[in-house]
Amino acid sequence: MRTYKHLVHTVCMRVLRHREDAEEATQDAFVKAFQNLHAFQGGSKLGTWLYSIAYRTALSKLRSRKPVMSTTEDVPAQFLATHSDDGTETQDRKRALEVALAELPEEDSTIVTLFYLHEQSVEEIVTITGLSASNVKVKLHRSRKRMHATLQHLLKTELWTIHTP
Repeated sequence: MRTYKHLVHTVCMRVLRHREDAEEATQDAFVKAFQNLHAFQGGSKLGTWLYSIAYRTALSKLRSRKPVMSTTEDVPAQFLATHSDDGTETQDRKRALEVALAELPEEDSTIVTLFYLHEQSVEEIVTITGLSASNVKVKLHRSRKRMHATLQHLLKTELWTIHTP
């Protein structure tokens, strides 16, 4: 649990975008994993299996709750409120990336997080999300374009230092 707690929580946070709900979904995901540990057959990595449980648990919670946010302007504030403000250029870039991720749809944000931040392969993301490989690749491509536009707006002159693949 110590090894995967942060990563599972990140998946839940990307889907739910609400700290308390993400913490609850993280706990629920670990409970489900423990209760179904006998069903894990080793066909994928343990982390991939846990991410899959976390992703589906978070999606279920998202579908069952009433909308918390009324506008997309609320999203960045929630993400930025969890970071300290030390005023450095690196911190500003991290905040801008969080804003860009927060403005993506939940599923797209989760896929980008899994692929780039947690270095999951497309095949592992397919296992976690249940989407097709081509759908994952399309979502990654479109998400990069959306994030680039958001970052261009947020960072303006600084954008030339950030390279998109």
